[in-house]
Amino acid sequence: MRRGQGGQVAITSREERLFLPCPCGSRLPYIDCCGNRVVKLESLRLSRLARGLKRKLSHFAQHPAFTEAAVWAQHLYLSEIAGSLLSLDEEFVGERCFEWFIFDFPVAGEHTVLDLFLRLYWEELSEEERELLRFWCRAPNSFYEVKAVGRERILLQDLFSRGKYIARGFAREAELSRGLILYLRLLRVGEEYEFSTAALSLAPETKPVIKAWLSQDYEAYKEARGKKRLPWSTYLRERSHRIMAWASFLSSGRDEKRAEQEGVWGEKLDRLLVQLEEQLLQKATLGSVAWEEEERLEEEQAWARPEYAEVARLVARDLRARGSGPQVGRALALWHRFCAVARPTIRKAAAWVAALVYAVNRLEGNRAVNQQRLADEYGVSVSSVSVKYRLLCRSLGLE
Repeated sequence: MRRGQGGQVAITSREERLFLPCPCGSRLPYIDCCGNRVVKLESLRLSRLARGLKRKLSHFAQHPAFTEAAVWAQHLYLSEIAGSLLSLDEEFVGERCFEWFIFDFPVAGEHTVLDLFLRLYWEELSEEERELLRFWCRAPNSFYEVKAVGRERILLQDLFSRGKYIARGFAREAELSRGLILYLRLLRVGEEYEFSTAALSLAPETKPVIKAWLSQDYEAYKEARGKKRLPWSTYLRERSHRIMAWASFLSSGRDEKRAEQEGVWGEKLDRLLVQLEEQLLQKATLGSVAWEEEERLEEEQAWARPEYAEVARLVARDLRARGSGPQVGRALALWHRFCAVARPTIRKAAAWVAALVYAVNRLEGNRAVNQQRLADEYGVSVSSVSVKYRLLCRSLGLE
């Protein structure tokens, strides 16, 4: 306990007491003074182990097999935060994008680069490395309030779970202060945590806005996914790039009332993307798909949900009936990537089939196939086809 303002007794947690002035009289936080004299060799060893794993992960993520996925990820990430690019450091954006690609972007079905690294190198990893990676696989980006700052360590509290974490790995102590809000991913390393990459900083007064917006967005996302229950950590991971976009908007010093009401991403950016759509679609290519891969994507087991497989089957049948057999592989590859990224809820398969057929024909430069004709053929509204076509383009970075 310690004396607060007005002489009242304020109760401090065990973690907070570590950051109080050292009883030796040095005026340094205890954790940076007498509490730091006994160096835990185990902590140092685990920290070195973690640095080695991060280097291996970075090298693995740059494998040529991930090139196409990395391009999609970059398109998606940068299109989301486009409105805040002028207020963010280029190097910071690049680091955050690459970190998101490793930890959150699905490169193979539901699996991330981190998931695949753990699976492929399981036999070569030590038990300690496996344990660290298992923790990291479950670590989402989240919002943390700075509760205390030391020279080498910082005390953070999650705004939603209220959990407290002692972390290291921040760049400059002078830029951190009590009450500041940080958006970042904490990676467990032994008894402490480390910053995964540079944190996005927000002013203390944004705390109520952040809590209100995320709570509202969580409910909206659950409804969009058609789920009554969704783990909070799953929401944070699946919406990470979009939350980053909104948080960047808020951190740029724009009006908080507007930020609180802002959708992801907002009408201004939507209008800009509509203007760019035509130009980008003409340049976009999906690449060739091997015959064996095309055949695999027509099998139900290749899809996360049966309704995704049904859409794929109908798209393949439609394109072959139109004499566009060579487009089937590209269409299924596009649909597979979209399902992995957006995880759409399928209510009317016909509308998605029409949107996919339209999108592939646009990519091929075939304007004879239009939305109205497809809507009539499939018995759906033209607006439904248009909306789903836009979702495909936006989610896959085609606009």
